[in-house]
Amino acid sequence: MANNRNRYLMKNTIIFTLGNFGSKLISFFLIPLYTNVLTTTEYGVVDFVVTVVTVAVPVLTLNISESVMRFALDKDADKQKITQIGTEVLLIGMLVGLLVFPICRSFDKISQYSLYVYLYVIASAASQMYLCDLRGKELLVYYSIGNVLNTLFIACFNILFLLVFKEGIRGYLKAYIIANTLTAIYAIIIGKGYKSLHFSHIDKGLLTRMAKYSVVLIPNSFMWWIMNSSDRIMVSSMVSVAANGIYAVSYKLPTLVSTLTSIFNQAWSYSAIREEGTVDESEYNNRIFRALTGIVMLIGIGILTISKPFLSIYVSKEYYAAWKYMPFLTVGCVYLTLASFMATSYTVHKDSFGYLFSGMFGALFNIVMNFMLIPLIGVYGAAIATCISYILVFIFRLFHTRKYIKYNVRNKEFWVGSIILLLSAALMFVDSWIGFCLQCFLLIVVLCLFSDIWLPIVRKIFKLKGRQ
Repeated sequence: MANNRNRYLMKNTIIFTLGNFGSKLISFFLIPLYTNVLTTTEYGVVDFVVTVVTVAVPVLTLNISESVMRFALDKDADKQKITQIGTEVLLIGMLVGLLVFPICRSFDKISQYSLYVYLYVIASAASQMYLCDLRGKELLVYYSIGNVLNTLFIACFNILFLLVFKEGIRGYLKAYIIANTLTAIYAIIIGKGYKSLHFSHIDKGLLTRMAKYSVVLIPNSFMWWIMNSSDRIMVSSMVSVAANGIYAVSYKLPTLVSTLTSIFNQAWSYSAIREEGTVDESEYNNRIFRALTGIVMLIGIGILTISKPFLSIYVSKEYYAAWKYMPFLTVGCVYLTLASFMATSYTVHKDSFGYLFSGMFGALFNIVMNFMLIPLIGVYGAAIATCISYILVFIFRLFHTRKYIKYNVRNKEFWVGSIILLLSAALMFVDSWIGFCLQCFLLIVVLCLFSDIWLPIVRKIFKLKGRQ
């Protein structure tokens, strides 16, 4: 049984890795295009638009995509009815979304792009909804392909509109609108979502249960937006849009920590749902948690080690200052990743209030600290506030999820990893070759100490690939 559960988890992890990591890698290598074609001010505006879209999508769609995915995974789920409800909520959201126009016009920075923002919101909502539909139907290979296609579309259309037609911000937004629309069409065809494009015979009981689960996630999404994005809006307002452009770039490497491990968390959610109620559920969860802790600490320390030399050749000179904020953001992202793993317990038990309370806790602290620190120390204040709020969410969930699983942090992976992570972050501010050499030494130490974690995983991956 242990081999089967591990094989199932590893198989899903590989599938999600191929899709998500492939797409994120393409996105990552688009950054030089953006930083060389767009000015810091233009990139700041683009980042602001993305932030608005991030907030608008869950509000307009009642976050229904999350319900579509989760409810479809139940053993007795009527997947067609679930897709139908998701589709109907999405269509209603499109109509309500017309309110985006006057809202966008109230922001001077993006008022001239209001139509593009509306279309971006709708296209993004549709793409999310039908990709989640594929996940709920466990069409994971097709889901991963959809992610890669989405990113390839974005890359191709960005090259076309930014490099060939030189349309600047409008070109960037057009690329995302078209890419998300094509992705939604792909997912509808593959998942046969077109069969649900009608308004007859709505299962009101199922609609109520799905809405109850997803509606609570709307304020949760807003809280996560506060933690993840409000700092950039506040930097734009309190410092400058150009400063936000640099700050936005500083997020790119640190978020690789959460990106890489969120791939695993997506796969883990399927295993966690399967493991619910088993005799050794808690023991198995903690085994996986310990392994994840070792891996995420390694990734975080690795990113801190390469950040400065990598940025020096990766972005234009005006963006190089982004390294100053990376130590705080990287440390924060490491603990946020562990908090996200714990949040799987909320998903398993359909406890959307757990998401809400933990998100609210972190968001309130984040926004208060931003107001206090940004006027005093500028962009550094935003980075520090984000770091601390992520750590606090981790601590909150560590205790709050104990009613489901008691996660154990009494291991070398957590404590040794945390100490070396903080040391590596501090060494980034030693602006000499000595600091870099010490970082490399710490990375080697961690690789040796955690070899019992990462070596077996590497062997299993190659073994599984060999069988396939």
